[in-house]
Amino acid sequence: MNTTLTVVVLSSIGFFSGLMIYVVSKVLPKEDKSLAEAARIKEFLPGADCGACGHPGCFAYAQAVAHDKQVFAKTPCPVLSQDKDGMKRLEDYLGLKAEAGVGKKAVVHCTGGSHAIADYIGVQTCAAAVQLASGFNECPYSCIGLGDCVRVCPTGAMSIDQEKHVAVVDWETCIGCGLCVAACPQGLTELIPADTPQYLACNYQVKRDIPGRKRCPDGCIHCHICEKVSLEGAVTWDEKKDLPIFHVDQIDTAIEKCPRHVIRKTAAYEEKEEAVGSVQETN
Repeated sequence: MNTTLTVVVLSSIGFFSGLMIYVVSKVLPKEDKSLAEAARIKEFLPGADCGACGHPGCFAYAQAVAHDKQVFAKTPCPVLSQDKDGMKRLEDYLGLKAEAGVGKKAVVHCTGGSHAIADYIGVQTCAAAVQLASGFNECPYSCIGLGDCVRVCPTGAMSIDQEKHVAVVDWETCIGCGLCVAACPQGLTELIPADTPQYLACNYQVKRDIPGRKRCPDGCIHCHICEKVSLEGAVTWDEKKDLPIFHVDQIDTAIEKCPRHVIRKTAAYEEKEEAVGSVQETN
């Protein structure tokens, strides 16, 4: 009798469990097909999870592309853009071409000419060192040189010049992700259009001077010469920082006229110089 009852009870449990599974499978929404598509798209991506595309990671980007392929066309993965074969494979899979854009590159607004005024033996990060009176350099707005930007760069484009203790950027490797911008506690790194031929390699803010500290020998002296000799609208003045801002993407006379030579040429300078020379020869 007990055996029969046990069989009936277990059979009833099995029947009702199966019934519940059937009902739930009918009631609950089906798995989003875009998830499977996102998983396939992610296989084409580099897996850097750098956030340069504007999404928190490669899978999030893949999900966005799975929902709307134009996301890829308008904002292709910056890391994948460095791999022509990899980019073509994804283009072929999605059946569309990525739009070519100017893109952005990182620059560092510092020449690294500031001398250390103290030995720093604390936590070896820029974020930690800057807590002590804006760092240990004579210029309180200079690059700390402990490599916070280097550690977050997904392509190895950032490095530290061991002689000047300043961060430098390899434009060929830089993908313009902006992670170095967020990592710099001094606000020295910035993304600029990749066709910009010049930038100011200084961030000394005289209006926010710190007693006992001073600009480095190579720092901007706020003479406004770059603004005076440039084309109209090419250079304006940031009144808050008391520093020049460059707006045009063409070669400007300010580069040569700067008495401190703190306006530096980018990798795009020679290309534009050659283009200007070709036009002059033609004329």
